[in-house]
Amino acid sequence: MQSQPIQIQKEIFHENSLSPLLFCVAPIPLTNKLNRIDCGYQVHRTERNISHLLYMDDLKLLGRSEDDMKNEIKIEKAISILVCILD
Repeated sequence: MQSQPIQIQKEIFHENSLSPLLFCVAPIPLTNKLNRIDCGYQVHRTERNISHLLYMDDLKLLGRSEDDMKNEIKIEKAISILVCILD
C-alpha cells in the first residue's frame, strides 16, 4: 500500500541550535500512540510488536494488513495536524 504524497507545511531549520533537540523530541507523541495500538509485526518469542521505525527525519510504518496500515496512517495524520496546530 502506498499513501498519497504528504504536503509538508512546517520544517525544522537546520541553522537553529534547537533543531537537533526538536528532531529527537517531536516524534515522541507519535511513537507513544503507535506503540499502544495492536498493529505491526510481533517480535519473535516476545509480546512486543514493531509498528514503526524512526531514523532522523524518516518514518517507516509496518503493518500486517491494509487495515493496520490505514490505522497507522490515520494516527500519523492526527498527530501531525495536532503538532501543526500547536506550533
